[in-house]
Amino acid sequence: MHILGNQALRSRLQEALRAGPPAPAYLFLGPRGVGKGLTATWMAARLLCTGPEPPCGLCPACRKVQSENHPDVLRIDRVEGKASVGIDDVREGISAVQLRPYEGGYRFWILSEAERLTSEAQSALLKTLEEPPGHLVLILVAGGENALLPTVTSRCRILRFGPVDVQAVADLLLEQGVPPDRAAVAARISSGSPGLALELVGAAEIWDLRESALGLAIGLPGSQTWQALETAAALEALKTGSSDPKADLTRVLDSLTSWFRDALCLSVGGDEALVVNVDRLDTLRTLASSSSPRSLDRALQAILEAFDHLHRNVQPRFLLQRLCLELSRVGA
Repeated sequence: MHILGNQALRSRLQEALRAGPPAPAYLFLGPRGVGKGLTATWMAARLLCTGPEPPCGLCPACRKVQSENHPDVLRIDRVEGKASVGIDDVREGISAVQLRPYEGGYRFWILSEAERLTSEAQSALLKTLEEPPGHLVLILVAGGENALLPTVTSRCRILRFGPVDVQAVADLLLEQGVPPDRAAVAARISSGSPGLALELVGAAEIWDLRESALGLAIGLPGSQTWQALETAAALEALKTGSSDPKADLTRVLDSLTSWFRDALCLSVGGDEALVVNVDRLDTLRTLASSSSPRSLDRALQAILEAFDHLHRNVQPRFLLQRLCLELSRVGA
């Protein structure tokens, strides 16, 4: 199983597994799409493999793990469209992992997006963390630890994953047949996340949303009030068909963040190699030359505030109207 990036981390984990049994619980932390979930699958295959050099990838156990059909590997993912993972899901998992392994020496429980666990669900998990069955290996996968209870994190062995080299991500996309220009942009937009880059180039609706959001962002600086409000309505209308009501608005705000961050970088004399939206470099140069760094910094602060309002469930229309009015003032 080839996993791009974080090779040193996996090498250390491999050595630890050779030296002794696994810990009862792990917490894999890092940005989305950098291989945390794949590493959890690799670890399960490593410990359940029946081949001579685990994980061999060829034995029945490895094939079952990779196809998510191994009876000793339980996965609990957040249901699409739901904001959290609740106590009922966790209780179901707790009951399942008490059973002895069916085929291997361990039972794996992989909890994706662990930061989405409700406080009640985390509390229910504590007893299992404090008194784990001897055959259990629990892996919590999370983007950050702030949403997790300290009593949960303190009982896990923490592994921190970092972003992958952007050029390595671009090379991966080129191997997948992605055109060079799009591969370069997607690799930079993903900030070193192979998973996000593949998602971006693999779903036309996500790429189209990014294109539309940037097209609207270009006309915001210096626009009249009525134009800013029209732009807010157009941004609100951008959809990809996601069942998560916040996902598309998050993508819109991410695109705006990258755009004004690029302009600020150029306005203060930053290296053009740091620009994310390299396919629109000429337009960014124009924006940077006609805008003060202070106004661009204010724009970024306004977008951060919009993210905060989104998390506080402020109505998207109000959030975007306020944001676009602030972005219309960029330039002075």
